Amino acid sequence: MGDYSSELSEAHSDSGANFLVTFDGVPASDLDQVTVKEVMLGESLLTPGLQTSVKFDSYLHTVPPKMFDNFKNKNMYINIEKPSLKPWGINEKLDVRQRIYRLDDRRLINNNTERFTLRACDDTQLTDPATLVSKSWKCTAPSDIVWDVLGGCAGAKMMDIEYSDYPRDYIAENIHPFQVVSQQAGYALADGSDPSFLHYMTYGDGDNGPTHHFRSLKNLSEQKPIIKYFYNEINNALADPHSILTYRFPCDFDLLSDILNGIDAEGRNINSLVLFDPINKAFSLFNDSFNLFGCGIGSGVVKMAISNQNTYKQQDMCPDYAKEFLQFRQARMALLNSDKIALRMTVPFNPELHAGKTIEVSLYNKEIRPNKVENYGSGKYLVLHMFHHIIQGGLATTTMDCVASTVGKGIV
Repeated sequence: MGDYSSELSEAHSDSGANFLVTFDGVPASDLDQVTVKEVMLGESLLTPGLQTSVKFDSYLHTVPPKMFDNFKNKNMYINIEKPSLKPWGINEKLDVRQRIYRLDDRRLINNNTERFTLRACDDTQLTDPATLVSKSWKCTAPSDIVWDVLGGCAGAKMMDIEYSDYPRDYIAENIHPFQVVSQQAGYALADGSDPSFLHYMTYGDGDNGPTHHFRSLKNLSEQKPIIKYFYNEINNALADPHSILTYRFPCDFDLLSDILNGIDAEGRNINSLVLFDPINKAFSLFNDSFNLFGCGIGSGVVKMAISNQNTYKQQDMCPDYAKEFLQFRQARMALLNSDKIALRMTVPFNPELHAGKTIEVSLYNKEIRPNKVENYGSGKYLVLHMFHHIIQGGLATTTMDCVASTVGKGIV
């Protein structure tokens, strides 16, 4: 058993990052003359997992020849440090442990050297497809079911789970743990009325390690910004962790897409819901007030479902509250679609940035002195997707896709 480490500490300025990559149980012969080229670490509110990849260059003609199968199912450790963050009061370290599941894109770059990429993930991302859940819960809150399944069936060690309403009867019909959590996210309500729960992962704050989150957009968007950014035009932009290196606004608004998903020009939900109770043969129509011309039944996107809302007592069941989550869920989640990204920007590497955090952006008007008037686009944003990118030589940046914090209220 052997370990390999490659440290890129030759940063060309005080703003550079050093990083160390090590492995458990990989023979030294497979690590001879292998050089780390770049590291990519990704998080997303829409993915219950982490995206870790490391690119290497390897000399071909070592003796004995390398056997890359030895990387399979081994732990890979990535330790990143950016000392220039410490004077700013920002954590300068990010430590990552992931399990290697794939080696791909192996190709020649010259007659003696080949390049390949190792991809790694959290252990729970491998446990989930290998595990099935067949279990029932009686009058249990969705968040409690999530806690039970992630910890007891998926093997998650770190969890950040927000309480959700309402207690309900639920049966997991021999499906994977993450599928159970996805179903709970579809039912869960924040503060009794907001159907915006998400299951996602982050690399963890401080020494927490990889963390599973079950949180609502409502409460995520109400967090205080962890950092304030501004566009920096001077040469030392990389040295200031508050600098925006590049930015653009892919979508400021899209009324047609909003209406197709059930939000009108004022941000009101216009979807309707038809419920049928098979016990008492009752039909119920909810949210019909936005039918402008009275030409049909309901408005927006019409959902239909079976409900026990009026007969749950005689069935000895918990009420399902479909009228609360079903008509609003689609419109809320559509605000996170790729075509709704409000701000995409690249900033200096910061280990404290994570999907699900909020940031503040200030774009000052240069014609008005002193620089206190902010241009359109300034404000508070929620980080939707995020990638750390560190390359040989010490250049380290973070690219973020953000949505306006008003998604927590159901509007762009």
